[in-house]
Amino acid sequence: MVPIAKGTERMVSILITIVITSFITSFLISFFLAVFWQIAIFATIAFCCVFLIWDFRSPKREIIIDKNWILAPADGIIVEIEESDDGFFYAIRMSPFDVHMNRSPIDGVIKDIKFQKGSHWPVYFPNYAKRNQRNSITITNKEENIEAIVTQVSGIFARRTISYVKKGDAVKQGEIIGTIRFGSITSLKITSSKKFKLVQESSTSVRAGLSVLAEIRQQ
Repeated sequence: MVPIAKGTERMVSILITIVITSFITSFLISFFLAVFWQIAIFATIAFCCVFLIWDFRSPKREIIIDKNWILAPADGIIVEIEESDDGFFYAIRMSPFDVHMNRSPIDGVIKDIKFQKGSHWPVYFPNYAKRNQRNSITITNKEENIEAIVTQVSGIFARRTISYVKKGDAVKQGEIIGTIRFGSITSLKITSSKKFKLVQESSTSVRAGLSVLAEIRQQ
């Protein structure tokens, strides 16, 4: 059985109950309607519930830790890349089919967690999505002089972001730090005095904790 995301156990139990209830209901409906409708109703409800349960999965991953790497914080497609003198920025759009667990791109300590209220525009409209509700997790690594801000952005369906960490927690590179439901955008902003070589390009697919977004340039 595929592990599910922490904090979603109650929702998964409800969905399983709905599947069982729909099966019983569809059986009772067969006494009044054709078997086609019995099958159609049950199949539709069961498909939707199983899809949602699959959306909450949290598969185990073998993370390779390297202090010279910046790992992807989310599964999805890269939709935005920006470079600056003191770092870089990536935005990753998650589909409903992606694993929705967010992972730490670096070793460090949780410096701050900031929740910001906002709207719920579809993330396919980037200019509007910048106004959406979001949760920003700031991770600092003083030894390497790197600060990473992982921002979970809500969407039209992704109404809730969950943070598994709190201020002051120490996290390992690739460690799960939160989840966001039903597909949205996770962005990563890196600030550092070090120089980086960006590895991934726009429109490429990445996986949280497995894909390397950038490498520290060797002096």
